[in-house]
Amino acid sequence: MAAHDRDPRRLLAELERRLEALDQGGVRWLNVAADPDAARPAPQPPVEPPAAAPEPAPAALPPAPEPHPAAAAPVAPPAATPDAPPGASADSAEHPSQWDTLEALRDAFADCRACKLCGTRQHVVFGVGRERPPLLFIGEGPGADEDAQGEPFVGRAGALLTGLIHAAGLVREDVYITNVVKCRPPGNRNPEPDEVASCRPILQRQIELLDPRLIVSLGNVPLKVLKPGAAGITRERGVPFGYQRWTVLPTFHPSYLLRNPAAIETCWQDFRKAVQMGFAPR
Repeated sequence: MAAHDRDPRRLLAELERRLEALDQGGVRWLNVAADPDAARPAPQPPVEPPAAAPEPAPAALPPAPEPHPAAAAPVAPPAATPDAPPGASADSAEHPSQWDTLEALRDAFADCRACKLCGTRQHVVFGVGRERPPLLFIGEGPGADEDAQGEPFVGRAGALLTGLIHAAGLVREDVYITNVVKCRPPGNRNPEPDEVASCRPILQRQIELLDPRLIVSLGNVPLKVLKPGAAGITRERGVPFGYQRWTVLPTFHPSYLLRNPAAIETCWQDFRKAVQMGFAPR
């Protein structure tokens, strides 16, 4: 793609044109070979599990994480006051680890008051997508559009993420999308350490309940949450690493791609690798 054609709007328009043409031609899956210049093997139909085959039993969960300091000992919750609306928080006795379904976890923290972001948000943006997904995308935090709609990645960066997912032969409903923090930081700044710490138990429980085939971290914030001491996304992108019993593939955040369109082609290499890893046989 020539440099003058790397405007994100042109990229999305081109993706939409290609996808529409493929859809009209009856194509559902795209070739995601790691080397686009390599000789392509004969097309293979997507492998679908037999309809009657039972779903494999989920892997055993690792030992329960160390309980949050606030939940180490039973503490009676403080009496509600007019200035403190009721609502669960990641620091309360209702620790996320006790919830057994995503729906219960979402409901428990729908009015979370664990950090100062609750004072400026419109919605808690929990996450959307498929349970037990092949790919779990984790960004840093909601933006203005996400805060207004209550769904992650629905603004300009979200449109680019959706375009990349579609170009890889998937739709948003095939994956799960969330963020490290669930409330919008004012001015779209990076979340601060105390805000990350407040949401970390919720994110951890999401990962446990979703049990994805692969986690794709988007940008520096989730990279450093899942890999403390990481050098930074420019050096770490495209190199898988282990987080507990899951594999993580870091790549650029879509908002970075909007500011640096030249990195889109590099990010696309990561997306092809993610699809290969996420759909590889266990």
